[in-house]
Amino acid sequence: MPKNSRKLTRAATQRRDSTGETYTQARQGVIATLTLPEPERQAHAFRAAVALRMVHAGEDKTTAVTAVEAIQDIAQRNDWTFPVAQAAYDDPANQVMCQECGWTNGMVCPECPGCGCYNSGCSGWRHEEFMDDDERRELHECPECGGDMRNHYDCTCYDDVDDED
Repeated sequence: MPKNSRKLTRAATQRRDSTGETYTQARQGVIATLTLPEPERQAHAFRAAVALRMVHAGEDKTTAVTAVEAIQDIAQRNDWTFPVAQAAYDDPANQVMCQECGWTNGMVCPECPGCGCYNSGCSGWRHEEFMDDDERRELHECPECGGDMRNHYDCTCYDDVDDED
């Protein structure tokens, strides 16, 4: 039970707004939920989140269950509340655009067909921003000696070219 009636009122109002119940039904539901033991309360909250995703996102039950599990995982990993994690999950920029490399819509490169699969074929700034250290090293690696060709300090082939002139 909430410590004061203000918290109960806020919880009931939030439930009313998200479920479409009357205020009285929402208040009774909040009180009933709060009297449950913790494992049952968590199971109830999970079922409610799935039902809300089915209604508001138009997902079928299997998709909604998968989404709620993913949202809970995001919330735990980042120490976020469920609504914040849900907003991040539903953000179109965070949707995976390529199953092969895992790039999201927010990572798309404007200079090529788009994803991390083109890391070695496109020199766009997005690719270098989202590359891991091994990919970044390979991109700037000299094919002859293996040195870094950006500054030519590690590339011994560059020194050889200067000596021939």
